[in-house]
Amino acid sequence: MMRELKEIAIALIRMVLGIVVLLGALIVLDLGVYISFTGSTSPEKISAAYDDGYDRGYTETYKDSYQEAYGEAYDEGYDRGYEIGLGSGSKEGAATLVELHNPTYKELLEFLARDRTDSNLFIGGEYVCFDFAAALNNNAEASGIRAAYVRIRSKEWGHAVVAFETVDRGLVFIEPQSDKEVAPVIGEPYPWQRAGAVESRHRDDAIVEIQIIW
Repeated sequence: MMRELKEIAIALIRMVLGIVVLLGALIVLDLGVYISFTGSTSPEKISAAYDDGYDRGYTETYKDSYQEAYGEAYDEGYDRGYEIGLGSGSKEGAATLVELHNPTYKELLEFLARDRTDSNLFIGGEYVCFDFAAALNNNAEASGIRAAYVRIRSKEWGHAVVAFETVDRGLVFIEPQSDKEVAPVIGEPYPWQRAGAVESRHRDDAIVEIQIIW
């Protein structure tokens, strides 16, 4: 009996350590997305990268089957995170000094028409909403347009979009997977289908938090 209990304890410890290692790899991957484009290294956005990396790691491992996700997600996340880390480290002093401004609504639409983030392929567990939002945010800032990374939360899921403070129409939220304008509201569901978001969690539970990070 004691031997069986010991074996069970060892197995549980190994599983926990595996989850910790995987979460670390995925967090590195998400963090790298932010610092590998054009120097968007604000502390708030880096903090958001850590948090969203944890959310994605938790979903891909614990909630959506640890055994199935572990091998592929760990290998892919570790390799990509390592490569991105090396790349961003080599560009440490090369952050662009672009003066950011709030665009007109017309200027925003013209930027979105040029930007190709919405043509990227959604890959579950590898390139998801957090990556789309980070890419669109950083591409906008590289073009001199002030942008905000927006974290949207319900009790069951997390999502990310991008916001722009236009000079003529105020705050505008953009779904980066489709370039469609959205209007997330606390207490209401996120309009997944109308927004054109390719998600595996089309749920109707209400938004409980909208965090806008400039």
